Amino acid sequence: MNRFLRASAMSVLCTIGAIAVSQAQTVTCQNAQYDPEVLARFPNIAKACSDIVSKNGEDYARVTARLDRVDPSGRVQLRVKQPDGSYSKQLSIRPKPDLKVLVDGKPARVQDLAANQEITAYVKVRAPEMALPPADAGQTFVFVPIEEPQQQLAALPSTAGFLPLFGLLGGVSLLLGGWLTAIRHRRH
Repeated sequence: MNRFLRASAMSVLCTIGAIAVSQAQTVTCQNAQYDPEVLARFPNIAKACSDIVSKNGEDYARVTARLDRVDPSGRVQLRVKQPDGSYSKQLSIRPKPDLKVLVDGKPARVQDLAANQEITAYVKVRAPEMALPPADAGQTFVFVPIEEPQQQLAALPSTAGFLPLFGLLGGVSLLLGGWLTAIRHRRH
């Protein structure tokens, strides 16, 4: 009986130890070991993160983002929501062209998303990559590198022709003619 009590006590202690170790290893937004490149792009990722999701041994931070725009090329420009309600600098990703995400419970193509919509995104903890969750829960996330948005210089419209220049030259000619006429009348 003495052996039975010792064995029972040892198994209880081992179970308590295993539970403590497993709880100590649970990854949270605050204790996740973010890659330095992730921290460079998201300095407040630990605070902006709402949850850590683990799949296939990889950890992902779930964040809320505001969609700025979707380019015709398929590039998505978004900003991650910060804990104070403000948004991060603009980031850009290029998801698969056929990706559909859930909007109000219905699948929608990424190209059909509207500006200023809040969407859920996942950031890899160990790499500066992001994914939008697919509408079909059976599909796997496709992570793509986070890019800095390309600043596009707006081309000025070419609506102005030479007509204003001709008008200016005509006005200067009239002034010069009037001035010369006035000088001529004073001399006579």
